[in-house]
Amino acid sequence: MIIKRITISNFGAVRHCDIALAPEINLLDTQHISEISIAIEFILCSKARQVVPPNWVRTDTHLTAEILVNNAVYTVDATPHEDQLTLAVIDANGNNMTACYRNMLSHCLEQDAVESFDGQDKTLPLRLCWYRNCEDAPEGLSGRTERLVDRKTFRSCLIQYIKAFQSEPINNKKNYQTAVNRHGIFEVFYPGVSGSVFLSETEEKLFLYICFLNIAEFWEDIERLRDLHHERKPLLIRNFLERLDDSADIGGLIARTRKLGRQVIILTPPLIEERKKKWIGEQNE
Repeated sequence: MIIKRITISNFGAVRHCDIALAPEINLLDTQHISEISIAIEFILCSKARQVVPPNWVRTDTHLTAEILVNNAVYTVDATPHEDQLTLAVIDANGNNMTACYRNMLSHCLEQDAVESFDGQDKTLPLRLCWYRNCEDAPEGLSGRTERLVDRKTFRSCLIQYIKAFQSEPINNKKNYQTAVNRHGIFEVFYPGVSGSVFLSETEEKLFLYICFLNIAEFWEDIERLRDLHHERKPLLIRNFLERLDDSADIGGLIARTRKLGRQVIILTPPLIEERKKKWIGEQNE
């Protein structure tokens, strides 16, 4: 699925913005990251959506989007009702498709949670470990995955994925590597050196993004294995680019992200054009 356009009016600090989106990678530099990300998550019916602050929704609040799903175009509207946003969806012929749209976009809570990358989320390295039902797994994980983690096929795929994991470099200028231990925890190591590794902020964000990509690829494997036919929602990325310094080379990570075949929406505070060019290059032109 692809978000072709989203318009946000009188929502939080946003008075009005109209955003046309490309089918592949989009970089939105804005001061309204929270409002735009929550609006997108609401339009996508994400069960992991952040809480909407009560004072963000007013009588004249309006979110609308043009969405392409299965070669059909839907108009999605969110308007206030008793201080809450209510979703309504119509197709190109004006038919009410709200229930159908919600059903098409209904993923388990955990899938919705890992389709958004937040560079401040320190739980990413633990996710595969949680799926193995380790002691630190959050209560209710079975419900968050609609009992997928309890099924033999899921667990077999998870164990195979962990065993087959090959270490990956975090930054080409250093030899720090990302690995997965036998419990499913992502770790950083320096070949030939034991003990903890100190990461700069840039290296930490790159490490977390590598975790994010691997988790996304794992869920792609589960989708194919179980033939779930879920709609592949856009990936939402925040707290990433602005946290990287000039030494960061993310060309390989962006190429790998593109291989997922998903629309990607990167939200960041305003960046100078030279940095955009260095990180995104021609892929965002």
